[in-house]
Amino acid sequence: MVSTLPRGVGRVSVAVGPVTRIVIDAPAKKNALDPHMMVEFADAARLAHGASVILVRGAGDAFCSGGDLAAVRDYLARPGVGAQLGAFMADAVGLLRASGAFIVAAATGPALGGGAELLAACDLVFASPSVRVGWVQARLGVSPGFGGGANLVARVGARRALRLLVEAAPLSATGAKEVGLIDEIVDDPVASAEAWIARAAELPAEALRGAVRLVRATDAPASREELRVFTDLWGGPAHVAALAAARARPRS
Repeated sequence: MVSTLPRGVGRVSVAVGPVTRIVIDAPAKKNALDPHMMVEFADAARLAHGASVILVRGAGDAFCSGGDLAAVRDYLARPGVGAQLGAFMADAVGLLRASGAFIVAAATGPALGGGAELLAACDLVFASPSVRVGWVQARLGVSPGFGGGANLVARVGARRALRLLVEAAPLSATGAKEVGLIDEIVDDPVASAEAWIARAAELPAEALRGAVRLVRATDAPASREELRVFTDLWGGPAHVAALAAARARPRS
């Protein structure tokens, strides 16, 4: 079970209201999600149901660098860990999408791995010029594990999505905007997102949620094959070797 893995120092906070704000807060680790933060993220997504707009952002100078490798690498040998983590986070991101709210992201820094998946789940992304967006899962010997593959295809198309996954290289803010992963490059993503939200909040809540409902009606459920691929790769030789190499590299 995800919640039985060790807890780090980070947390995910949520302020619930017509505009619900979710903050991923582990700046010392570039807002990497440890297992307890994953649980908190899922709880936040559940609490956001009924909101008209959701703002997702990271604390400090990062959006989210995916899962906290240090918190899970020692548990790779446990049977079913990959399936549990993948299914849990795919469900959590699905909860966010199923909230009926318009989802805005403010990215002040890197969105890597699972963080890129969270970004792809948002409807509008404001990003700073220093942002890097990286679908780098293949470099760790795995595939997207937060249910983000379907959202990536919806954002950029199948052929471009495949190229991004195979090249597994972070894109600059400009490059990410060119392919459709972010929408606006701004100096202060949080302020720009809040200003946009203030204008959107002037609309009747029913109309705003109705627009989201209309578009989301075309959403396809996260692919079972996506979770199957992630589960097959998790803990395999390439994944274990990549994590060992990451552990051996000196911290910057």
